[in-house]
Amino acid sequence: MKKFILAALSVLMLSGMANAQLNEEIKLSRERAEKLQKMCDDYKRSGNSNVDGFGDAVKDAAVLAIANSVQLENMYKRQIGEPNADGTIDVTNDKPTLEEWTAFATTVAGEAVSIKNATDKAKATADEVKSITESATKEKNPMKAAKAAKTAKAVSAVLEFGNAATPILLEESAAQVKAVNTIIETIKSGKNL
Repeated sequence: MKKFILAALSVLMLSGMANAQLNEEIKLSRERAEKLQKMCDDYKRSGNSNVDGFGDAVKDAAVLAIANSVQLENMYKRQIGEPNADGTIDVTNDKPTLEEWTAFATTVAGEAVSIKNATDKAKATADEVKSITESATKEKNPMKAAKAAKTAKAVSAVLEFGNAATPILLEESAAQVKAVNTIIETIKSGKNL
């Protein structure tokens, strides 16, 4: 009997530690999502289809990551029965099933495809931006030089957006995969959250 009580206490302590760790990861995920949202709100297309293809792909991946972050937080709160602002627990919300978590894991894994689509375009975009920028500096005609400088600035901004958002996307995607897998393993092991 003593061994059973110790084992039960160990499981409860491990679940509590996992819960605290997941709470911290959810908080960090929310912060990354807020950064990505601000970047997406500030994103402006350049008018160059190839460069904008890269920027749009990064923005699409960011929008998906933000949506997955929000869904992860909502599902997690439903899973643990987190209290509302007034301290009560909404018992009308059902805990997500293992099947729901598994389906969500597939959605989160699909985010990696979206990020890869964006990063595949990064090298070609960087080369094109470099070419556009160099051409702008060599233009002799003042009217054409002004237009070329404006274009160079716009394409550079798209490249900067992609370069700034991609590391956050990679970090967020990895964190989402880890959190979802931890929750699924916890549910499968019967430890509950």
